[in-house]
Amino acid sequence: MATSSLEAATAKGPRWDLLEAEPPTKERLAVRTALSGRHPDVLIGVDAALRRHVLVRIPQGEEDALTERVSRGIGVQTVKMVPKDTGLEECFVEIACLDSQGHGALDLVISDLVDAVERSAGVTRVRLVQGVLSKWRRFWSGVPTNALGIEQQIGLFGELYFLCRWLSSALGPSKALGTWRGPAGSRNDFELQGLAIEAKTTKRVDAVHVIHGLDQLLEPAGGVLLLFALCVRDEASATEGLPLLVSEMRSRLADDADALNLFETRLYSAGYDDRLEAEYAKLMLRVRSEGLYRVSDGFPRLTPASIVGGLPPGVDAVTYEVRLDAAAAWMVASTPSAATKLLQDFSGT
Repeated sequence: MATSSLEAATAKGPRWDLLEAEPPTKERLAVRTALSGRHPDVLIGVDAALRRHVLVRIPQGEEDALTERVSRGIGVQTVKMVPKDTGLEECFVEIACLDSQGHGALDLVISDLVDAVERSAGVTRVRLVQGVLSKWRRFWSGVPTNALGIEQQIGLFGELYFLCRWLSSALGPSKALGTWRGPAGSRNDFELQGLAIEAKTTKRVDAVHVIHGLDQLLEPAGGVLLLFALCVRDEASATEGLPLLVSEMRSRLADDADALNLFETRLYSAGYDDRLEAEYAKLMLRVRSEGLYRVSDGFPRLTPASIVGGLPPGVDAVTYEVRLDAAAAWMVASTPSAATKLLQDFSGT
């Protein structure tokens, strides 16, 4: 699997061309290192029909069982093979690309796999591969892609901003991620025992936040409700953006394969698609203000108790606007560091 200096200098990605020039016969695979000069445990191969495969070596002694649904265009399984260079039977995770339309995405998966293997920090290879593939679940499932609208992007930006910059600093990335419940359809964006946190983001100049329903700012039974309010401005010269926060959170979770897998699942549920990263990167945001509020008696809000006799017949929902300049008395923190102890106390950390 050695490569020449010329090949190393010219190869920018997996060298499928070198394998396809001399395809194997029968059930064999022609195999080589996936990326020249990178980790040798990630390999690429082609079979006699020129189908492309990625192989990730499973170190001896590690669990080699893998149950992975076959999605449209891709198959994943664990296999035993005898590499020509060692002559010894070894276990691999095999990712087979069954549709040539997926070749471009497969190359991106390979890059992610090599990066993940090189920084694995003790994570088993099977879990590592599952984590990387979960990031690409939307592509391989063949689900039609619908781009998030501007307001949806801003809403997701606000949730990730609080998760990454505030909550992860206080609780640690993995525990903080476990509280992110918005994409799962929960009432509040972040929930844990005795505490709920609603994240609201606006780009309106008057810093008004829109509240949906009479329950959104209602404390959980026997618990505490916090409101994270973020005001942003759309500026071409700004330095914040949705793809940047996604990348930052992935980096924070890089050493926890299970948490990274959960993050990819939540992103998927929120409608985020990496294939639209370039489009989402066009929306650059500057943070104008941020703050955390304790929602309690007297806070400017509507609740079911605010409507004497309940909603009139035929009225199914209530949406209203809140100006938080009237809620200064309820602010508990204006920076992540100021909120650290408060969040730790409420979460029992």
